[in-house]
Amino acid sequence: MSEFALQHLVSELVEILGGKHPPDKVLEILQKSISKNTENAYTSSQIAVQTQVQQIVENLEDPQLFLSMFEDLKQKNVDNLGPFVNLIHLFLQDPKLKVFLHKKSSSKQESCSNVKATITKDDLPQVRSRLKNAITKSSKFEGQSQNPSSISGLNTSTLPVASTPTVVSWVQRRPNMSWDFSCTNLGSYNATVPVISQENILIDDLLNIMIGLPGCYIEPEELKDPYGPRTFKINDNVPLHLKELVKQILPIASHYSIIQRFIEEKMRFEFGQVNNALAEKMAAIIKEHTLFVVQLESEYRAENLDLQKLWFFVQRNMQTLAVTANIASTISKSDAVGGKVLSLLHDRITSFIGDDKTQNLCVCLMEAACVPYMKMLSMWIYHGIITDPIKEFLIEDNEVVQKEEMPLDYSSDYWDKKYAIRRERIPKFLEPMADKILKAGKYLNVIRQCGKPHKTKIIKIQYKIEEKHYIEAIEKAYVSASQTLLDLVIKEKDLIGRLKSVKNYFLLEKGDFIITFLNLTEKEMSKTMGNVIQGRLEALMDLSLRLSSAINDPYKDDLQTDLLQHGLQFQMFKILSIQTSAEQEYRSIQEQKNLLVIETFAFSYKVHWPLSLILNKKSLMCYQMIFRHLFYCKHVDRMICQVWRANKVAKKFPFEDAQQYRAAFALRQKMLHCVQNLEYHMMVEVIEPHWCSFMQKIAKVNNVDEILFCHSDFLDSCLKDCMLTIPHILATIIKILSICVEFCKFIQTDLVFHHPSQIASGQSAPSFKEKISEFDAEFTSALLSLLDQINELNKDTREHDRLFNLLYRMDFNAYYSSHRIVNGFSHIKESSG
Repeated sequence: MSEFALQHLVSELVEILGGKHPPDKVLEILQKSISKNTENAYTSSQIAVQTQVQQIVENLEDPQLFLSMFEDLKQKNVDNLGPFVNLIHLFLQDPKLKVFLHKKSSSKQESCSNVKATITKDDLPQVRSRLKNAITKSSKFEGQSQNPSSISGLNTSTLPVASTPTVVSWVQRRPNMSWDFSCTNLGSYNATVPVISQENILIDDLLNIMIGLPGCYIEPEELKDPYGPRTFKINDNVPLHLKELVKQILPIASHYSIIQRFIEEKMRFEFGQVNNALAEKMAAIIKEHTLFVVQLESEYRAENLDLQKLWFFVQRNMQTLAVTANIASTISKSDAVGGKVLSLLHDRITSFIGDDKTQNLCVCLMEAACVPYMKMLSMWIYHGIITDPIKEFLIEDNEVVQKEEMPLDYSSDYWDKKYAIRRERIPKFLEPMADKILKAGKYLNVIRQCGKPHKTKIIKIQYKIEEKHYIEAIEKAYVSASQTLLDLVIKEKDLIGRLKSVKNYFLLEKGDFIITFLNLTEKEMSKTMGNVIQGRLEALMDLSLRLSSAINDPYKDDLQTDLLQHGLQFQMFKILSIQTSAEQEYRSIQEQKNLLVIETFAFSYKVHWPLSLILNKKSLMCYQMIFRHLFYCKHVDRMICQVWRANKVAKKFPFEDAQQYRAAFALRQKMLHCVQNLEYHMMVEVIEPHWCSFMQKIAKVNNVDEILFCHSDFLDSCLKDCMLTIPHILATIIKILSICVEFCKFIQTDLVFHHPSQIASGQSAPSFKEKISEFDAEFTSALLSLLDQINELNKDTREHDRLFNLLYRMDFNAYYSSHRIVNGFSHIKESSG
């Protein structure tokens, strides 16, 4: 289960139980508890389950009800029965939890009783009309479902469409055609018949009973369970010694009845190809049994058969039919189809180790049942095609993306969700290879959609007790498909070249292009969202590409501009807060309005199939978030440098006037030092090392999934070490950059409207000085806060070690730390004085 899905379930559980703890804390406690108890993990063995069932029963008022339900579920082969019993056992061991659940159930009962109490006689007409309308609607729907032509004029999107057509069994339409005791009794008992003749009549009855026909003295009883054994009634006047012999022979008739019912039911289309094939094989066993009965009848007609001989001959087939009937009953009771049927048969094979005859019978049934499943498997791993009308195969096509849209717009949804493994359909003997089976077919789908031929040696896959045969075939198909797709992506589609192109623009690798672009779009970037024309930005970007070294990039034409709706901080917090305790806090935050273009601008990139599997929407969004942060830092850096250039005007001022700007110049230098160190940390100490590691890993991958993993790991590491995934640090950095921007605007405005006489007369010098002092205090406070946050982050973990370098450079020679100490000392001195 993915971490997101687990977090969602935990949050739902906390909400239902009325818990006050945040879901992320509960999830953290659960994960720690699981990791601690991994060695003592519960194993759902038969002994453990039976022991826990006995302990549960001891604390129940009605133990028989629980035991009967448990046995019923056990016979049906219900999945996860062992863990469920373990859960109930844990509930009973926790007294506080028992009391809490009891309170919850009693409160629900009270609410239900209150609801019932509110219904009066006056409400009865309304209730009656609602029930009448519901019945009318259901009857209309049933009529429409039975008559497909009646719904041809309706909107079919509102009606449920059956994935599997239901076919009425011929046994239901013509019950007398069934070979499972469909006929009435052939005759009645005659008391005047001597004992020797009675034995002959009983043999004749048994021969009929063994092929599903009723006899004179032996009558089949009505079935209590459609999948249970059939019982027979022997006439009371039959002598005791003959009756006992007949009772010993009758189980073979009961086994025949179970098998025959299974065949007649599972031959229907909707029970799936695996059940169809198994029923066909069981029909062959019944045919052999019928031939055996015919041979017995020949002996009987030749007067060479009595009850003793019949009992002797029957024992030869008794075990075969008993095992087959047990398998048929288990499959029917558990309502198994597809892979679950094969898992049940595989369990039978392993359980009969040492009994060669019985094991060979189970293998024979398994081989027959596996034929259609292995055909589906071969079509998938050799051609990437699913032929599964009844939903039996372990891979399911979810049709997330419409086929006509596939070449144009692929996202991570296609790769992650279109084809999925259905764990409940995996045969146990294929479970270790399930992931490779999924990947082999997925790879072939991509290759086929790219129009590339894929040739590989097709090996016929058959079930064998020795797993080596089909495991080798699956392994070879997987290796062939993965290598073909890898060559297609890396060599033919030039994945590495594409990734380097993305790095050039999104990670600011092409510095001359970024500087040219910033110079050309300076006026556009300072406008608000509503006042900018995106086509102009596109044209300026295209000009920047042609005026810089990016002109040599063969993929430069795939770069596009994008104006997003949210600021970076709002976007990041929105992503990080989903399904966490901070989600409510995020919803209460007011989004910033009238954003400038520089705050919403990002590059986008046009990616073609199949590279869009790697450079999908999710990964491009990660690139965009890193770019937006770097680009804004570069913009602030440029503004501070512009202030530095503008400050040269102050050289023309008189000495007393120029002296007023000293504090501003010092603050400007501190801001430039901070922003440039932040850029250096992200680009040189974070992105470049992670990129080199990413390229080294890419050179060693064996399949596309490993590329996806390496790429995702690279982006996650960059986001984390650039501090974009740490909300409070990101907020502090954005605050520092905002202070720098405000300072630059103030200085540039002041220099434009500067008048020496104003400073000399003392009219504006104090306000300028106070403003600079205010900027200085605000900037220093924010920077100290950032240093403290980085220090706190590295106290308990070494996950953010890269941030130490940033910490040391920003606080070089302990400049800000000593500033804090000096200020604190002076404050203490003043208070004591």
